[in-house]
Amino acid sequence: MKTIVAALLIVGTVHAGEAPVLELKLSVKSQDGRPVVHIALANHSAQTLKVLHALADEEEMYGKLFELHDAASGQPLEYQGIMVKRGPLTEEDYLAMAPGAKRRNAIDLGRAYAFKPGRHAYTISYCGHYLRDGKEVPLTVGPVRFEHTGR
Repeated sequence: MKTIVAALLIVGTVHAGEAPVLELKLSVKSQDGRPVVHIALANHSAQTLKVLHALADEEEMYGKLFELHDAASGQPLEYQGIMVKRGPLTEEDYLAMAPGAKRRNAIDLGRAYAFKPGRHAYTISYCGHYLRDGKEVPLTVGPVRFEHTGR
């Protein structure tokens, strides 16, 4: 059974009447019985922006990237994925996106979070940043609701 969620976009620092600078959409679909988050990024600015490789092109998480909650109770899902200790972020941790560039990625959430058995509704949120002119700009999306049948 495929479960699809409405995508939601939020962008860092947008003022009334202005177009988004970096667009981020999240949707969760069931693939082979596993919940997979689909990520769509689009640079609508006239300059190169830098986004985290962890979000833009890695297929597996090496730390807690998203916040997941049970939609009914609000209880957070335990992150049980790989946790790599590392120092502060460096240039190598970012992917440059030229003006007008678009990027898609998909990450399997089933390996990283403790989903309950049976059919349940969940929410997913992302709270991070991107770089514009070398400065961090907040990037927040969610919560986006989805359903998943755990085994």
